[in-house]
This record gives sequence, structure tokens and C-alpha cells, in this order.
Amino acid sequence: MEVSAELDRTTLPALIDRTVRAEAREDAPPQAKRGEWMYGSVEPLGFTEPDAHGWMAIALSASPKRWIPRALCFWREVVSMGANVSLEQMAHPAHAPARWPGIERAVLAYIAASFPPLALTDSAGESITRHCFK
Repeated sequence: MEVSAELDRTTLPALIDRTVRAEAREDAPPQAKRGEWMYGSVEPLGFTEPDAHGWMAIALSASPKRWIPRALCFWREVVSMGANVSLEQMAHPAHAPARWPGIERAVLAYIAASFPPLALTDSAGESITRHCFK
């Protein structure tokens, strides 16, 4: 799948969601690969409408639970929340989107655009690509 590096906080989560749905499986992965997968909904996290006091609750998904890639779940949440990510989190093998080169390029472009100092170097002056997405 060819992906433009010009994805933003709206289109990148949509791309990741489509990939989550395509990769989801009903059967459990082999035990040796189980750490790369999570059991949950293919739908992104949603919330109820605020009540009179402004409180909201997590809306439970009606879709059936499936085994989904942990890395895609991680990046879906990071991008949808606009969260800041440490080099340690990014370098963690469970978060590497290497199986999806288009998403990997899009995530790197998103990080470079969203967090320029982080995207360029770490505290030792090394490139982020050296630490991440191996």
C-alpha cells in the first residue's frame, strides 16, 4: 500500500483503522507471537455525550473482539490524541510498524511535523531512525 507522507491527525488514524480491520484475526496468534497482538475491538475508543455535569464515559464497542496488532493500536492512540512519545516508547519492539512500510513512513512524517526537536535527534545527538522502526 503506497501512502502519502502528507497525512495529518485525521487521515493517519483512518489509515491505521483500515489496516487494523484488515489485519484483525479471530484466531489467537501462535504463542511465540502473542506479545505482538492484543485482544480487543477493531473500533477506536469512543465516548458518550457529556452529561449535565460534563462527565463522559467510555462507550463500549458493539463490534466483536478480535486479535489486533499491538503496534497499530499504539500508533492509533498516539496519533488520535496528539500525544508526545518518548524515544524509549518509540524504540520498543512492540510499537514498531515495520510490517506496514506505508504506515511507518507516515508515522515518521507525522512525528517530524508534529514534534520537530524529537524527530531530529535524541539527547545524544543521534537520529531518531537509528532508535526506532528497526
